[in-house]
Amino acid sequence: MNCPHSHIEAALDRWSECHWHIHQMEANYHTPDLFRYSLNSFIRAVKEIPQILKMELQNNSQYRSDFKSTIDSFRSNELMSLLHKKRDFIVHQGMLDILSKGSVGTTEGRGIKISIGFNVAPHESTHEAYERFKSLCKNGGVIRGLAGPDCDSWPMIRREWRIQEIPEHELLELSVNAWRLIGEVISEIVVKLGGEPLDLSFSCRHDPEKVKTMEFSQQEFFKSVDGIEINA
Repeated sequence: MNCPHSHIEAALDRWSECHWHIHQMEANYHTPDLFRYSLNSFIRAVKEIPQILKMELQNNSQYRSDFKSTIDSFRSNELMSLLHKKRDFIVHQGMLDILSKGSVGTTEGRGIKISIGFNVAPHESTHEAYERFKSLCKNGGVIRGLAGPDCDSWPMIRREWRIQEIPEHELLELSVNAWRLIGEVISEIVVKLGGEPLDLSFSCRHDPEKVKTMEFSQQEFFKSVDGIEINA
């Protein structure tokens, strides 16, 4: 008897590719172009899965009775519909326009100690934003005193990526949700083919807060901004 996965091997492979693209988004979260390239690739792969499923299952005797309606359920989901539209935009018009928001402050290694809103432009890497923040601290005592580190803390920047259509949700979270939604449909098909449900836990995901937050050297900040060698 054939393994149930063999009937939809290409769709499962593309779903695994989506998983890989999410990890690329995590790894490149603070580098705008690389993050956007990874997001674009994720959206392209998402768009292709329903069509791949139809191609792989169209000759199966259960296709019209069991599988077609399950695959078509992608269309009724608001998130999946939006991602499909975004994929068409990427293909026909080019760059995906995404929004960036941020904050600067300090940490002692147990989350954020203090922070204030800080504009991090979509074209700007987090490292570039940090250099701009240091310049503000160096030239303005108020900013330095309000958001700069002390002897017990070090500087950090937290940023988030979003899209205009769903501004209340961060993009990495949306992508993981989309991966799970696709997995639910594929898992349902696998079960109908006689297999076991798929693992949708995404247990290898990195801590979202650690992904969004970049920490910087306390020693370098004091030397660069205040002209002080704190470990001297």
